[in-house]
Amino acid sequence: MKIYHELEQGSVEWFEMKHGKIGGTRSKQLFVKSDTLLIDLLAEITEPYDEDQESYKSDAMENGTMLEPQARIELSKYTGIDFLTVGWIQSDNELLGVSPDGISNCATIGAEIKCPEAKKHLRTCLKNEIPLDHIAQCVHNFAVNPKLETFFFMSYRPESVKPIFVKSLTRESLVNIGTEARPVIQPVGVVVDMIHKEAELLQEKIKESINQLNF
Repeated sequence: MKIYHELEQGSVEWFEMKHGKIGGTRSKQLFVKSDTLLIDLLAEITEPYDEDQESYKSDAMENGTMLEPQARIELSKYTGIDFLTVGWIQSDNELLGVSPDGISNCATIGAEIKCPEAKKHLRTCLKNEIPLDHIAQCVHNFAVNPKLETFFFMSYRPESVKPIFVKSLTRESLVNIGTEARPVIQPVGVVVDMIHKEAELLQEKIKESINQLNF
């Protein structure tokens, strides 16, 4: 594992670093029985990085970028942990990496911060759980960082009557990697093993596909 503290998230260098790799937002695709992730990765691996592909940012993305530094301060106050910024954490598995929104100096504690619109933030607070569409991203941090012991998810909306929602995960925590209609409940540690196994299988498929394309 290697931690890139000086790499700025959103920079050209950051996009180049994660080009052709599985970061947190892609992690859930490892559990989907299709070749979409394989094709996506092959398309990136077999062609040079194109800076123009990453130029679009929605209003929600811009808002999250603006609020994240303040949210990280609030999370540090809430947890008593000093979270450092980090650009990218590269796993020993070359396909896997992640960009957490905060990490402790000893790299045993990490954080993912979301600054959502009003309805999603309120829904998260009322349900008192990490939204299903962010579970894989949180668990992915454990798969990339073997030192990680605790990971905090934070939903931050300063305008809300409840501006801060925080939930923590450990390797023993139970998470749903299925759907609401068809839940698949597993400990984080088991899901991490599944991620490693799927990533290794995907690496083999990528090698086979490249050989086929070069034949």
